[in-house]
Amino acid sequence: MPITSRMPLVLFLLIALACSGCSFTKDPQSYMRMPKLPDDKENLKQVIQQAMPAGASFIHPKNSSDPGSIYLKDLDKDGVPEAIVFYQTPDKDVRVKGMLWQKSGDSWKLLSEMEGEGYELDTLLFEDVTGDGVDDILVGYSGGARINKGLVVYHLVDRKLTILYQAPYTELVVDDLNQDNKKDISILTLERNVSAKMSTLQYDHGFQPVGSIALDPYVNGYSSVTAGFVAENKRGLLLDAGVGAHSSTTQLVYFDNGQLVKAFPDDKLPLSPRSAKSGDYNHDGIMEIPIDVAPQGSENAAYAVTPWITQYYRWDGRQGLGDTPLYERYYDYENSFYLDIPSEWRDRFSVQRSADGTRIAFVSSVTGETLADWKTMPADSWDASDPEWKEIGRTDKTVTALRLTENSKPLLGSFHPVLDLERQELSDHVNE
Repeated sequence: MPITSRMPLVLFLLIALACSGCSFTKDPQSYMRMPKLPDDKENLKQVIQQAMPAGASFIHPKNSSDPGSIYLKDLDKDGVPEAIVFYQTPDKDVRVKGMLWQKSGDSWKLLSEMEGEGYELDTLLFEDVTGDGVDDILVGYSGGARINKGLVVYHLVDRKLTILYQAPYTELVVDDLNQDNKKDISILTLERNVSAKMSTLQYDHGFQPVGSIALDPYVNGYSSVTAGFVAENKRGLLLDAGVGAHSSTTQLVYFDNGQLVKAFPDDKLPLSPRSAKSGDYNHDGIMEIPIDVAPQGSENAAYAVTPWITQYYRWDGRQGLGDTPLYERYYDYENSFYLDIPSEWRDRFSVQRSADGTRIAFVSSVTGETLADWKTMPADSWDASDPEWKEIGRTDKTVTALRLTENSKPLLGSFHPVLDLERQELSDHVNE
């Protein structure tokens, strides 16, 4: 990979490989901390803006839901904060640039600048991947959705940034995958229908490979790769990949006796008819693999109107999944709620829905009685004082309400806002 130096800036050329990758880990931002800005935030912002060229604008990582663009970190743990910011210069040859500032008395001093060839800032992580107590800056520059991205690892030495490592990637994650108490970088590269590989690197007088394994290249792209515990005291990566028009498969990669291995043969991957994102959804510390199934009576329904039930499985520790799901959920993202399905209902219910989809009922396939039913209506027609109905979901325009019966009243605590999942995920990201 050719690298051209222009002190103090570095031009990093991306390798253009045809691929179709998506987000990574719980998202690359799983490892980003967004510290609270100081009281003189506006002063810092003005100082940075004055140093930016005319026409430049702040940018933040592509896959981040955080709108912030100025990140405060005490990288070298000396008690003096640094500020990291990236900006875009669309009319320049180099589109993406970054700056590292350090607090100096009542003002800020520019320490180093960064630049990467590409159009977007794909990834920004702050992690001590060298093990020396200094947080390194991992930057992923992107030239677009259909070419591989470029990773640059910057290290702060004597108040200047140096480049420790750079490589093309499709997706990446920072973790301690081999559980040796040292951070590692796992890099996935995909050239669709040609090759796919996961490599794990650790720093030892330079970044050295500690594991590598071939993956299935016949996928649309890897929609998410999530790091975490996949069994008691065993960490791994769950790789969710899109296949076909709607379906997804999941592979599990982990270390076994010092070797990076796959849990599932490529021809026996867990398959879900809808896009899946693996993770620890029940917050028990071990991740699950979601698989969607059609409930009884809906097996032959059109894909778009099938009332999918999401079942969550755990790896069996060998080359398969557990015999039965740990739990099941029904998601209604359009109306912003989900239902934790009681375990005693499993395989004993059907789902009935009105032609317009505004009325849904879960019906026992044993007794034929209605277990729960709800309706969605315009928000301005909702009567919260009606004792027969209880709100379980709300959007800007609609309210979904559960009909209160002897069967459904015990379920009130099983309906949750979809926003709760997003809040929990954000909390997990901040606390990691």
